[in-house]
Formats: sequence, C-alpha cells, structure tokens
Amino acid sequence: MLNLFPVTAKINPADHLEIDGQDVCSLAQTWGTPLYLYDGATVRQNAQNLETWFRRWYAGESQVAYAAKVYFSLEMARKLKEMGIGVDAASLGELNMARLAGFAPGNVHLNGNNKSREELLAALRWGIQAVVVDSLEELGFLENLAAAEQRQVEIWLRVTPGISAKTHAYDLTAHPNSKFGLPMHDGQAAEAIRQALRSPWLRLTGLHTHIGSQIFELGPFRQAIEILYALAEAEGFVPQTFCPGGGWGVPYLPNGEAVPPAEDWIRTVSEAVTAESTRRGWPLPRLVVEPGRWLAARAGLAVYTIGTHKVVNDGSRVVAVDGGMADNPRHALYQAEYTALLADRAGAEPRHRVTLVGKFCESGDELIPQVMLPDYERGRVLVMPVAGAYQLSMASNYNLAPRPAALWLENGEIHVLQQRERIEESWWVS
Repeated sequence: MLNLFPVTAKINPADHLEIDGQDVCSLAQTWGTPLYLYDGATVRQNAQNLETWFRRWYAGESQVAYAAKVYFSLEMARKLKEMGIGVDAASLGELNMARLAGFAPGNVHLNGNNKSREELLAALRWGIQAVVVDSLEELGFLENLAAAEQRQVEIWLRVTPGISAKTHAYDLTAHPNSKFGLPMHDGQAAEAIRQALRSPWLRLTGLHTHIGSQIFELGPFRQAIEILYALAEAEGFVPQTFCPGGGWGVPYLPNGEAVPPAEDWIRTVSEAVTAESTRRGWPLPRLVVEPGRWLAARAGLAVYTIGTHKVVNDGSRVVAVDGGMADNPRHALYQAEYTALLADRAGAEPRHRVTLVGKFCESGDELIPQVMLPDYERGRVLVMPVAGAYQLSMASNYNLAPRPAALWLENGEIHVLQQRERIEESWWVS
C-alpha cells in the first residue's frame, strides 16, 4: 500500500508511519488532528518529471501551469513558484494568491465559465498571460472592458470538442452539453475565433480545451487536439499557444485498475500537437498543460484520530474519526474511493472490515464505506493517503468545524501551509 503514499513514506522500527523522516504520530500529537501533510519531495519529483518528459517528447516551448483549484495557500503557491511552475487560476482569490506569492503575470492564466467583472479587471490590470474566454457573451463583455480600460488583452478560447472520456459524470467537461467552453456543433467556437481576430482589443493567441478530471485514457486527448486543429485551420487561425488542459489521474486504491504512466500522457499530447502542426506547416506552439491532482494528490496525507466505534444492527463495524466531510467532501459528493491505515500500527495485518465515518451530522458523512484495519481503539492515529487534491480546497465549516492545519515537510523541516482555524476568531463572529 505504501506505493500510494508520498515517496518519502516508510515504516520505522516502532511500526509507525514516517514522512520525510518524521513520525506521523508525533506530528499528530504536536499539531493535533485532523491534520494534512504535504511531502515536498513528492511534489518536486513530479514537477521535475514533467520537465524531463517535455524535453524528451516536445521540441517546442512548454509550460506547466498548476491548477490552483486543487489546493492553493500562500505558502503552497510560493513553493510552486520556486519550482518554476505557472498557475491556472479560476477565481479572483486564486489570482490574488498568485500575485501575493510573487508569480510573474506572464505565468498565470485565468479560466472559469462565469468570470466576474472584478476578476476580468484584475486580469486586465495585472497583465496576465491570457484570459481563457469561455463563451461568446464573455468575449463581448471582455472586449468592452478592455476598450474601457484602453488595454489590449491576450486571450485563448476554450473550445468544447463534444467528446467524453471514462470518468465520473461530475468530472466530465468536454461533452456537448457541458457548462464549460465554446461549443463546436452550432458554430459558436468558429464565430468566437472570427470575432476575436476582428477586435482591436482582443489578441487571440491560443486555443484551450479540457476533457475532464481523473482521466486515464489517451485517445480522448489526441482526439480533442485533432478537432481543435481542424477548427483553427478552417478559420485561418494559427495558434501560438495550445493548451489541452489537464486531468490526468492518480490511483487511490492499492489494488485498483492499472494506471498508465503519466509520461504516456505528456508523450501523447506532445506527439499529437507536433503531428497536427507539422501536417499544416505551422510552427510548434507553446504547449501548456494544467496538472493539479497529478502534481499534488499523492504528496498529501490526511491524518485523523479514531474516536467512537460500534457494531451496528447488521453486525458491521463503524469507526468514526475526528474529521470527515467538512475537510474531505469528495466521497459525499461523488463517491470518491480511498483506503486507510493506522499510523501507529502501520505494518500490522488488517483483520477487521469497517465503515470509516466522520463526526458530522449527516448520514452521508462517510469517508470509506469498506476498509480493512488492524485492531483499533479510541486514540489511534489513522491516515488516508492520496489526500493532496480537492480536499482542503473544498473544505467547509460545517457544524462550525475549523479547517485543519496543513504542513509541508521537506528535508527534515516543517513549513506551515495553513494554520488550524479558530472559529471564535473567524468571520463567523465578526
């Protein structure tokens, strides 16, 4: 199971789980639980792998833009900036966090299906790399803002190619009825290209698409690239930037289906863009990818303390921890799957099939419907791996629960990504 954990994970002689040489049980005692840990070595290794793979498979310029929606505190942003990674932002908050962290505006682009006036003005005035326009209405709205500001704005067009990939329905974003992007079937995407090229205030430089999240199929990426290149050719537009989005998945279960290596994803999009450009005699565009989950998920670990446990009417065992849907709503929202182990009995043989639940006032507050654990009792430290993506970023204050602390562990040092909230000092009492 340790292959799901951060790359520095190991079990020490006391049978405790360690991350970056630090005992997880000791960290839980010092910092309290729920607690989130991020292993810097894992994120750094993933970032370096992406750089290596692009050098291997793509002859043109490339850029990695972290999908900030995955998790983006100020300290996390600073760490990513140090690694030379850009930002795919989708809100004013993410834009401002990137700016506070010191990102160059040319390394930030803004996505989103319903950008506010404030968000677009912030992008305009900061002079970011590109606004990724999502609709014809937004195209006109942005053009008017740019004219009023007397600032030309660089844009990419997000195109919905009308394809689907194998993933949860909530994670699909490129099917014909998606709320995201400019549809192709009725000519909206083509019209957006024509309008943008006519505008003195919009500088169209790129095309963008995103087929979904937690994707393990290579074919849909290739298909989307071919469709967007055909669209560009039909409209006489040669993209200087091409972004096939992100969405490459990670395994969450030790015995789940075989997952193709992420290098296959980079190779596929690189070869497809190269082939489509070469076929038309076009120069290679800057190739931008937007990994988020793949960069951060495995690096993260959710740490809980076991509280009450019981045997219910059908004889099954229910074990409750001190977190749940307030810090990780993913199972409640779309049946996300996880596994777990006891950090203070990390090498022990699992003996009991249990339902792992949270402490919140909802029957849907389950973390894992069925998982095998060794002997357990109140006070034991339990950890869930692959917890670095879409958990803290989707966390809430349900039941007025404080959001957990999050730590970055690297080279034996602890950096605080976020402090544990104090509800009595939050905006709930302001």
